[in-house]
Amino acid sequence: MENKITSGIWFVFIGVVLLLHNLDIIHFNFWAIIKYWPLLIVIAGVNLIAQDKLYGNYIKIGCNLLFLGWILYVGMSASKADWTEPLYNNKYINIDNTDKDATLSDLVQIPFDSAMKESALEFNGGAGKFEMKVEEKNNLVSARSKANDMGMSMKTALEDGKQKVVINAKPTSKGKKSDAVLLNLHADVRWNLNLNYGAANINGDLSTLKFGHLEINTGASNMNLTLGLPQVHNSKIDIATAASKIHFRIPKEAAIKVEYTSILSKNSFEGFETNESGIAKTANYDEAENKFNIELEGAANNFTITRY
Repeated sequence: MENKITSGIWFVFIGVVLLLHNLDIIHFNFWAIIKYWPLLIVIAGVNLIAQDKLYGNYIKIGCNLLFLGWILYVGMSASKADWTEPLYNNKYINIDNTDKDATLSDLVQIPFDSAMKESALEFNGGAGKFEMKVEEKNNLVSARSKANDMGMSMKTALEDGKQKVVINAKPTSKGKKSDAVLLNLHADVRWNLNLNYGAANINGDLSTLKFGHLEINTGASNMNLTLGLPQVHNSKIDIATAASKIHFRIPKEAAIKVEYTSILSKNSFEGFETNESGIAKTANYDEAENKFNIELEGAANNFTITRY
């Protein structure tokens, strides 16, 4: 009963904050609270210590409410600019250097070269809607805004015979929300993808995409992706997110291993024979030639894998 009360407090808090933020009633800076995630370990420790103790239930509820109150204060008081800066100033890109004088367009694209067998794409987008498809025929990659409230810039470079593409998408209107951006990739290329999003809705059919590495960094997002069978020996998927709902549709024949270190999260993996602490595998994983290796880290997520 005690665990249900504290879990209920967390779910109510996250749901109310997300609802008010999505309705533009409040501006909650999700990125500002990420650096405080170690406090979740402290709260978990307090919950364990107080368990079965006199007044332990009240201690647990009080500590959780104090922590959530602090998180609410941090998220509400952080400046709006802080939302985009950590997103763009990630491992590879600093928006101050790359986008300051860049011309923004509602369409960016790079022609396809049949000699190019491998390419890397880094896509940086803030809050908004993003769709991904693998349908390009004339271009290696293209990104198009469906309205005039999202601008994009693109940089390309040849590195070791591989094409590297960086696309930055920024809202051009004063509102926090933006319309959908369609990202289209060529199927005849092996891709390494690095996708960085803010509070976004991301949908995509990548069932015909051949990739070696897919890295997803996002916060407070809703992501639905359809994957095909792995086409290389080790298709690695790294996911770092918080307060997000992620749904992968993967073929029943695909060999998959998931390693997850997620706090206060709900994970559901359909068709997995083994499900040990922090590791889940399909029955055919060990003997399969090509396989997906997924690593998930974060907090307060809902990660689901269904099979088709």
